Amino acid sequence: MSRIAMDTRAQNTWKELIEKEAATRIACKLKQEETGKNEDEWFDRSKYTLNKPLTGNLPTSLNFPPRPARKNTTEEIEKLTEQLKASGANLLTDMRPPNEKTVKLLYDGFTKEEKGRYQYLKARKTENPEDKFEYPLLSSFEYGWKLNEVAQQYKTPAHGRGKIVEESFYRRNGVF
Repeated sequence: MSRIAMDTRAQNTWKELIEKEAATRIACKLKQEETGKNEDEWFDRSKYTLNKPLTGNLPTSLNFPPRPARKNTTEEIEKLTEQLKASGANLLTDMRPPNEKTVKLLYDGFTKEEKGRYQYLKARKTENPEDKFEYPLLSSFEYGWKLNEVAQQYKTPAHGRGKIVEESFYRRNGVF
């Protein structure tokens, strides 16, 4: 963190600002005294005291306005998605479909034998997030997104420590 250079010019500037603030405060105080207003007069408790007790002032029944009708129910949304699928339009999905080799693992055996779904999930876990997802779903994905491209270009220094994290972030001045 850099320090502020307090040379003679900067010190005189600070001094002048402080003197101006003090003069402004004194002028404001004198102006208030001339008008004759007291600082405590703005809030007079006698004006705000209640003559009636608080109980019994609320209505016994509250009438809420009717709820507006829902526009899109789940049935309507399902109908719309079926129409879009039938028309051949691509729906934006979060995860890309797996390749055929990985799908075949799903139907080969069952989980208790560490086959089937177990092998399928294990194979999906080994894939890079860039290959599985269209875009980063979480903000934590953004930090490591496309990091493999940077890692291939990165060469470890002969002496000293590597700075892959520092060089792969978007901002030069740090993470935040």
